[in-house]
Amino acid sequence: MKDIPVFTGTHGIATLVISPIPWSGSAYVLVRSIWTDESAFLQECLGFCRACGAERVYASYELAPLPAEHAYDMLALQRSKAELPAGKIPTEPLTRENAHEFLAVYDSCFRQIPNAAPYGQRDVERLLQEETAVLVRRDGRCAAIAQVSRQGLEAIAVLPQYRGLGYDLALTALHMVPSMTLQLKTASVNERALALYKRLGFEQTAVLSRWWKLM
Repeated sequence: MKDIPVFTGTHGIATLVISPIPWSGSAYVLVRSIWTDESAFLQECLGFCRACGAERVYASYELAPLPAEHAYDMLALQRSKAELPAGKIPTEPLTRENAHEFLAVYDSCFRQIPNAAPYGQRDVERLLQEETAVLVRRDGRCAAIAQVSRQGLEAIAVLPQYRGLGYDLALTALHMVPSMTLQLKTASVNERALALYKRLGFEQTAVLSRWWKLM
């Protein structure tokens, strides 16, 4: 299923992110412009996403609030790398041999997280080239994963039965980041992640987008 970069309705234009529907059941409407009736336009977008199989539909519009229930915000957080405690957990790099384990943990932990995107083989190839992803094993299985970028932490996921790994894994991953200013983003409703990031010394710097629930 492919996203719709330009969805032109009777009352406006939006980008419809429908590719996550088979994975998570969620679709996202990025409103670009509304000409007349915003409620009617949102219903047009909702109808299309529902026809594609969406179980949940969220919409965002950078110019104004939308006439729907506020669901969550996407937040930017930041801290300096200076005085970051050392990481304490052994990791192994992502390889083609363990990629299926990486993807299984990612799917299990991120499937219901707002604005998370599905990962596939193309993403694995990119991460292998960038050398920015690691796994942690416990009891012979992949218990947690992390991914970084040049600026900060892109993803961290720990299976429920191994939740105590999150803090040390995050520290270990953050030391992989070359930048001295560490950045990340998360949904405001991801309370467990927010608690971890605050424990790590991150502070909110911006609201990147606000999202309203259409269904």
